[in-house]
Amino acid sequence: MNGAASQRTVLFVAYGSGHIKMVVPVAKALAMQGEVRPLVLALTTAAAVARAAGLEVVQFKDFVTAADGAALELGRAMMRDMSGPIADPDDTVAYLGLSMSDLIDTLGADAARASYAKFGRQAFLPRRTVERILRQVGPALLVATNSPRAERAAIEAAGSLGIPSVCMVDLFCIDEVKWIGKPGYADRVCVLNESVREFLIGAGRLATEVEVTGNPGFDALRAPAMAALGAQIRRKNDWDGRKVVLWPTQTEPAFHPFNGTPGDPGLPGRALAEVIRWILAREDSVLCVRPRAGDPQPLLPADPRIVLTGQDWPLHPLLHAVDVVATLNSTVGLEGHLAGARLLQVLGSVFDDAMPLERYGVADLAVPVPGIASGLDRLRQMPRREVHVAGQAATDRVVEVIRGFL
Repeated sequence: MNGAASQRTVLFVAYGSGHIKMVVPVAKALAMQGEVRPLVLALTTAAAVARAAGLEVVQFKDFVTAADGAALELGRAMMRDMSGPIADPDDTVAYLGLSMSDLIDTLGADAARASYAKFGRQAFLPRRTVERILRQVGPALLVATNSPRAERAAIEAAGSLGIPSVCMVDLFCIDEVKWIGKPGYADRVCVLNESVREFLIGAGRLATEVEVTGNPGFDALRAPAMAALGAQIRRKNDWDGRKVVLWPTQTEPAFHPFNGTPGDPGLPGRALAEVIRWILAREDSVLCVRPRAGDPQPLLPADPRIVLTGQDWPLHPLLHAVDVVATLNSTVGLEGHLAGARLLQVLGSVFDDAMPLERYGVADLAVPVPGIASGLDRLRQMPRREVHVAGQAATDRVVEVIRGFL
C-alpha cells in the first residue's frame, strides 16, 4: 500500500458502536471532495458499518505475514474461549493473536496472561502491530477515536513515526484524560463542547491543540427533516399541549465492569416507577418508554398516557417530539439535549462519574430517585430549548481540522 498513491491517504481507526458512527460521516465527506483517499482500519463490528457506507476498509487480518504463525495460533485459542456470534473469525483471530503477542512482548508471557485474565481486551495496546500497519499504509494523516486500545496505540505509533494525528473524542473524556490529557498525544483533539475542551486544557493540553467540533455521529439528529418529523409525531399522537417525557430503558450491573464498584441493579426499575407515578398524577403529561435494543419490554400500567415507543419508532424524530428525557446515563439523554429536549439525569449509577451530564452543561438537572418528581415539576415549566438545526455542522468542523494537516 506504499507509494505515490498513498501519499494523500487519511487513515481512520475506529471500532464499532458509536465510534464508527462518528468516523463515517467525516470519511464520506473527504471521499466526496475527492482530494484525499480516506481509508478505515475497522476494528470488530466497525467493518460492516464502514463498508455499508461505501468506504474503503482494511482490517488486522489484511496485515498478517508469514512470520505471524505463532500469534495466529494464540488468537485461535483465544477465540475458542469467546461466547456469542463472531462476525469475522479470520479478523478476530488476527486481532486477538497480534494484540496478545504485542502484550507478551511488552510485559512478558506470565504478566501478559495475568493482565488478559483480569482485564480481557482492555489489557491490549497493540502498538507494534499498528506501527507495522502505519508503515505499510504510509498515511499523510492518522485520525483515531478516543478508545483505549488500537486507537490509542495508533496515535502513539503515529507520533513515533512522525505522522500527524487527530483524535476525535465522542463524549466527555473522563477516563481517557489519563492519556489524551497529556501534551503531545495527537496534534489536535476534537471534542464535543467547550466544557470538555476546558477539562482537557486543565489537564495539561495547550489551548491551540483542542478544537470544539461537536460529534459528527450526532449530525443526522440535527438535520432539519428530523425536527419536522418530530412535529408530525406530536400531531399524530395528539401530544400538542401536553408535556411528553421519554424514559430510555437501561440495566445497572451488580458491579462496575472495570473497577468492581458495587452497583444497584434495582435502580432503573425504581426510577421508572417514580416517573410513572409522576405521569399518572398529571393529566396533561405523557410518558414514552423506549426499551434498548435487545432489552425485555418493561411491565407498564395500562394507561393511554403511557406509550411503549419501541425500536420501531425512529429515535431521532422521537427526540424532537418529546419535551423531557429522563435517564440514568444513556447516550439517548445527550441526543435528546442536542435535539432540544430538557434532560433530567437520575443519579445513583456506578457510571455517574463517567457521564457527568449536569457538570458538562448537558443535563438541566441531576437528582437522586427521591428527587425525580420535584425535578420533573421544575422541567415541565421550561419550554424545549431552541436549537439551531444544521445538516453536517460537526462533520464540517472536523473536516476543516483534518484539512489543516493536508
